[in-house]
Amino acid sequence: MKSYLKKTLNKHWLSILAMLSAACYTISSCQKVDNWLDVKSQLNHVRPSTLEDFWALLDEENRMNRFYPVDGLAGSDNYYLTPENFQAAGDLLQNHYTWKKDIYNGIVVADWANRYEVIGRANIVLEGLAKLGTVDDTNFKYIKGTALFFRAMNFYNLAQSYSLPFSNENKSLPGIVLRLTSDVNVPSVRSSIEETYQQIIRDISLAIDLLPLSSGYQTRPNKAAALMLLAKTYLVMGDYEHALQRSDECLSLSDGLLDYNSNLIKPSSTYRFPAFPGNPEVQFFARGTSNRSIGPQTNAYGYVDSLLYQSYDVNDLRKSLIYNNSGNGKIQFRGSYTGENTIFAGLATNEAYFIRMECAARLGSIKQALADLNHLLVNRYKKGTFLPYQLADKDALLRLVLLERRKELPFTAQIRWEDLRRLNMQPEFAKTLIRKISGITYELPPNDKRYALPIPDKEIQLSGIPQNER
Repeated sequence: MKSYLKKTLNKHWLSILAMLSAACYTISSCQKVDNWLDVKSQLNHVRPSTLEDFWALLDEENRMNRFYPVDGLAGSDNYYLTPENFQAAGDLLQNHYTWKKDIYNGIVVADWANRYEVIGRANIVLEGLAKLGTVDDTNFKYIKGTALFFRAMNFYNLAQSYSLPFSNENKSLPGIVLRLTSDVNVPSVRSSIEETYQQIIRDISLAIDLLPLSSGYQTRPNKAAALMLLAKTYLVMGDYEHALQRSDECLSLSDGLLDYNSNLIKPSSTYRFPAFPGNPEVQFFARGTSNRSIGPQTNAYGYVDSLLYQSYDVNDLRKSLIYNNSGNGKIQFRGSYTGENTIFAGLATNEAYFIRMECAARLGSIKQALADLNHLLVNRYKKGTFLPYQLADKDALLRLVLLERRKELPFTAQIRWEDLRRLNMQPEFAKTLIRKISGITYELPPNDKRYALPIPDKEIQLSGIPQNER
């Protein structure tokens, strides 16, 4: 436990910070709120100023490592709702599930605000460090790298939800609001998609140079986690050369995989994988929402797509460990790397392997891609049953890698949603999603504008930034 957190931040500062986080992303509204002047006055006198203060801000797990967005999963194709469960699901999930243009209908949505609260904390830390000047101190560098990582991680997540995917055709379109200051008087504006990704890359690249090889806590990033985040960013941008390079560097620092035959796995438990912080694959730990309105990840309403479930080999332990088969033909997800009833939304080694093998396959490095694929799968199958793949065809290998990626990471963060977005831009992988509810057919074609979720209504009202076209 990071005991100094409670010693450093008193209740007064925490209450001020809570008010700041609620307001820092709706800048234009601040002048309309009378008591905001009070908040600004108090902030002038209650500012973190020491390295201990900065760690306290970044180490508050309930703020920095929880509630990462998973709304994209609700619109993905890895699950389905029965007509009865659809009716019981409530407006938010129903609207996500059928890709309505207006998802929220006035419902207050926390994902946007939660991400900008984390970004606001990171900015406060970066500004505080800047006031200390250039300090050649390991702890100083570690704190700065951590703040840059958190800002980049949250910009990345916001970009996957609230802007269209990166492409030459899309890059001049509106991206996200890049808050680079804690000054609440600076108006919110949407940067372009290209500017959004440039900032993410800038932040992560700086973080890589500052972060240590080992963080000591899975809730803090290390160098491998930052390298993986950069590889993820390049992957969704379609820059396979840089994604391959960064994922290779990541795995050179941290390449451990869980053997699904090992004693760390508990097949008879409700949640079969090691609970936090006991999973050695995890490079950076973050949880998604546990709100059951988001779908199958909480086993409340949704069932796993039958074709996805059937694609697992009988000796593939993922089939029994990731899912729960109650015998009624309806399969539920149980395989979160949180070891509990929340979605794992962090970074783990298995994803790093899939980034490297996909990029290697795309670039024609068949031997490397096959080596990674076989190495991962031998740790997923019942001991002694896996027969290594031997493929010479680049296209066949890429299709196999993408299938196994989907099977490995079906409800991790918003990965399936992110993959649909980026793969739709390649005709050979483009997919039209179809739902049928009570005789009505709903469709989401490839590259549809609805692959960018609407910005929450309240944010549009308060800040005046443009809404996504849907």
